[in-house]
Amino acid sequence: MAFSKFKVIFGGNRGIWIIIAVLFMYSVLSVYSASVQLPGTNTTQHLFKHVFGLLIGVACIYVIHKIPCKYFRKVSYLLYGLSIILLILTWLFAPEVNGAKRWLIIGPITLQTSDFAKVALIMFLANKLSKKEDEITSIGAFVKTILFPILLTCFLIMPSNLSTALLVFFEAMVLLFFSSINRKYFWGLVGVAMVSGGLLFCVILYGNIEIWRFPTWKARVESWIEGNPNEADQVQVNNARMAVASGGILGRGPGNGHAKVKLANAHCDYIFANIVEETGLVFAAILIWLYIMLFYRAITIVKKINKLEPDSELKPKYKFRQYLVLGLMSMIVIQALSNMAVSTDLMPVTGQTLPFVSYGNSSLLFIGFAIGVILSVSREVDDATAPIAKETEADGDVTIVVDAAASTDNADAASDTTTMENEVSEPEEIIEDNELNIDENERKQI
Repeated sequence: MAFSKFKVIFGGNRGIWIIIAVLFMYSVLSVYSASVQLPGTNTTQHLFKHVFGLLIGVACIYVIHKIPCKYFRKVSYLLYGLSIILLILTWLFAPEVNGAKRWLIIGPITLQTSDFAKVALIMFLANKLSKKEDEITSIGAFVKTILFPILLTCFLIMPSNLSTALLVFFEAMVLLFFSSINRKYFWGLVGVAMVSGGLLFCVILYGNIEIWRFPTWKARVESWIEGNPNEADQVQVNNARMAVASGGILGRGPGNGHAKVKLANAHCDYIFANIVEETGLVFAAILIWLYIMLFYRAITIVKKINKLEPDSELKPKYKFRQYLVLGLMSMIVIQALSNMAVSTDLMPVTGQTLPFVSYGNSSLLFIGFAIGVILSVSREVDDATAPIAKETEADGDVTIVVDAAASTDNADAASDTTTMENEVSEPEEIIEDNELNIDENERKQI
């Protein structure tokens, strides 16, 4: 009974709901522990703000997952266009903080527009690929339909946030990999991207460019390669590495970490390092496993969609749902892995938050939107694949529970079957009577 009520209130894949709930518990404890040492704040100021952000995220997930998926397809182009407008407004009017324009202030609301752009681009590409992937038979069509929207979004994000632009491009590539687009275009794009990435790396490392944030990018790449302890970003990375190394198997215990005193962003960018130090490798491994299970749940949703076996007219609608689930979940998992990689010095500093765990209301809002969309797809797929009849045992007997419409159809089918049986049985009865008459005549003759 309780489970049925849960399914009515919280539709979709219940495993995703459980994982999100566990991540939120991680988040509350970790943010509280990491923020108690922040100067100029009391011990609960950041906690209350973060809990408020989590509640907004949960509300967003719940509301979005109740919306039919067909509406996401209808508004995907609109959301993409809105994201481009917001990125341009951010570039022109956002306040500059540490040489970057990332936050757009709209009245009382402060948004990191790149978070919205990531979700909007995935929805746009999912719609385009589901409709047009079979029609992309030339390089020109591929560039116009797929590549140009990706590059436009990345170009608008790049001046103030190179790492996010690169992640957005990589997330789009992952979605293209899962799609049915012509492989030669995909692998051709991979080759061009690798060459372009290598050239960009050389320009950043060896060039002397002063526009945008090239000096900052150069300093981060050099400090990551050379391990210069005097660079501010590398000091943060070294403190994060020390936190990870000192955590051991079970950690120092909740609230007993030392690195959060030195880490300026222990409650957001480097929260994974604080988690490892205080709870150890065991809980860090559980956290990584939770993100892997999120992606696994996305795969199970896609497999259920494959079982629907739609006809040719419905195929684009189901493909849109598949690409939507794979694209949005890949976005979340890739962002999580990049945050962990920075804390362990496996890649340069990116400034990416840990989804559902790090402090940051803007990130919680848009990632909550993404999870809500995934759960909306899951809810519809569960309804479509649910069996019409359910067998339940009562007092040792098997009772068939069916819908009213299904019972009517079954009754009609049963009556038709009975009629057919009667039609078949009548000749058999006549034949049997004739045989009996023949036997009686033979006995009389004898």
